[in-house]
Amino acid sequence: MNYEIRGVRDGDLPYLAANLRAADARELVATYGNAAFLRALTQSAYHSHEVAVCEGDGVPMVLWGLHHLNPTSALIWCCATPLVNKFRVPFVRESRAIIGRWFKETDTQILFNFSHASNALHHRWLRSCGATVLPAVPCGPLGEPFSPFVIRRNAYV
Repeated sequence: MNYEIRGVRDGDLPYLAANLRAADARELVATYGNAAFLRALTQSAYHSHEVAVCEGDGVPMVLWGLHHLNPTSALIWCCATPLVNKFRVPFVRESRAIIGRWFKETDTQILFNFSHASNALHHRWLRSCGATVLPAVPCGPLGEPFSPFVIRRNAYV
């Protein structure tokens, strides 16, 4: 079982867009109002200050990014393919290490975003990374329920 965190390579985004977990695909549709997954992932990656791919057994399985809004707050995002389930433990461990590095290397105080309220697996991962997941509110072009979440620096430093 090979696991690697690396930069984005040619072919990663089309592969990920075509193989998203059902919950992540649903979240992107609710966020953007359409199923243009490759465009959504490309835009997210382009606007991020840092983007990484988790690869499992030679296949991209997770894409995540960080976008600083100001020196003390940043938006984070993540989407995955079903293969991430095979690498659940190393993915959680590495996620915490990367979030810790983001806090250590910057003056960032909070990381935040919204996650579709039905994405229970995503919420469990967020909580394992120290996030507080808040009650859902209607968001996006479809008005679907999204749960805001916040990861505070003091959970890491």
